[in-house]
Amino acid sequence: MSENHKESKWQYFLMVILIPIIFAIILAGVLLHTTGIMNVGERLQQTVSFLPFIDSEEQVEEGEDEEGFSLEEEIANLEREVSSYASQIYQLELDLEDREAQITLLEDQLSTMEEHGEDVIDEDIVVTDIKEIIRTLEAMSASKAANILSEMTNEEAATYLRMMKVDTKSQIISRLDPADAAEIITILSE
Repeated sequence: MSENHKESKWQYFLMVILIPIIFAIILAGVLLHTTGIMNVGERLQQTVSFLPFIDSEEQVEEGEDEEGFSLEEEIANLEREVSSYASQIYQLELDLEDREAQITLLEDQLSTMEEHGEDVIDEDIVVTDIKEIIRTLEAMSASKAANILSEMTNEEAATYLRMMKVDTKSQIISRLDPADAAEIITILSE
């Protein structure tokens, strides 16, 4: 029976005291709000804002504004970066077009030079260089020239010997190794 007695005290407290007090507070708030004497919503927000564990709506709205402002700044910064990159890309594309035009121009010049026999000039330069080498070899002693020609391939040595005077050619060939000399003479006779 004591449990029933405890339950009945608790029920008595809820029914007689707590529920009528809550009803009276709500009724008073509605009457004050409708008559315009006091704005109950603002007063309730002010009262609740003093509680440390409840965020007030104003603080939440301010936080959103700050975040929105920082997001707007970040968006503006990113848009500036995008426009900067876009201008860099445009500049690089212009440079690329200029370089492609230069390449095309140089290719055209190369093809016209090849058509007009510019390669003949290069061959003349090579022949002139070979003649200078031959003059240098002829000015050397026969033994030194033979040593130099023995280090070359037999085809290269034959090319140089072909353009030398007969006198110098015979002295150099006599100083070469007999096997190399025989092969070079065979190349020269072809």
